[in-house]
Amino acid sequence: MHYRFVRSLFITCLIALAGMLPAPLLAQKVEFSGYGATGAAFIDRNPVAEFNQEYYFEGKFQVDIAVNKKIDAQLDFRGHSKDKSAVLREFSVKFDYVDLAKIKVGNIKKPFSLEGLADRDEYIPINDSYLHRRVSELGYDGRNIGVMVYYNFKEKKPEYPFSYAVGAFRNQSYQTSVYARGSVHPGGGSFASVGYAHLSRTHDDAITTHGLSIDAGIESAAYTGSIEAIYVQDPEEGIRRRLMGADDRVSTAGAKLLNAYRIDIGGEVVKLMEPWIMLGYFTPDLDVSDTHTLELMLGVNVFLDEDVRARLSMDGLFSKDARADTYSTEGSSFGLELFVRY
Repeated sequence: MHYRFVRSLFITCLIALAGMLPAPLLAQKVEFSGYGATGAAFIDRNPVAEFNQEYYFEGKFQVDIAVNKKIDAQLDFRGHSKDKSAVLREFSVKFDYVDLAKIKVGNIKKPFSLEGLADRDEYIPINDSYLHRRVSELGYDGRNIGVMVYYNFKEKKPEYPFSYAVGAFRNQSYQTSVYARGSVHPGGGSFASVGYAHLSRTHDDAITTHGLSIDAGIESAAYTGSIEAIYVQDPEEGIRRRLMGADDRVSTAGAKLLNAYRIDIGGEVVKLMEPWIMLGYFTPDLDVSDTHTLELMLGVNVFLDEDVRARLSMDGLFSKDARADTYSTEGSSFGLELFVRY
């Protein structure tokens, strides 16, 4: 089964390179990158209803094509043992005619939250936070077909200490979304950002919702720290309550704090240790704050090389319903993973 999965990913990538790209593009500068990971997760679930342990492997194969000095394209393939198949996660084209207003078109990330914009191979924990998972399920993070105008801060251009992104997106469920995100970079690796999202669903069960994200942090060679707060309106629950004759404005909110420290070991085998801790809070309805989830996620990344990491993490979820007197730990997990980036 594993062999068929790897073969499928390999054949898909070959088809993309040999068949999807016109011959003139093959003569341009093409770079390959990606990652591979394998691991195990042990999850607090009812073993009678579903598996409480998972063993997996996954991979990413990315192709960056410099068409000319002003146009770049990207293909991003992903594969996971859960699906036993490879999928085209992203195709995008970037136009760099104006330095402070670049344009990106394709199936691209929506510029809303700090964690939503983080790359998997750069993210410190193994798993996304519970807050990010829930916000993504509501449609505020993730990828959609869209067009975006943006600029990312570069240290070699300190005269422009800001980043921004404005984009419009569309998906197959008749949902149009508009995003705006801005960041300031005072120096020393510090930043502060605000993001806004407007989601509008037409046709059956039409509804319009909004979202706001605020975050700040610092990144240096020895330390990474960030704090993030998110407020969004739940479109799915809003529709359900409207059908019941209730108010369709359902406010969801949460926050999280991440701290990671890098300790230079300098050994022949272990080069660097990165212990980290994340604290989080999420409530699906601000009007019923007794229903909420607290999260304690902690772990360590052991760098055997700059691009090779052994990762351990514990994700503790403590969920409480307004009708319950105690917290449930269902969904909590312990994971370990070997991660290789190329």
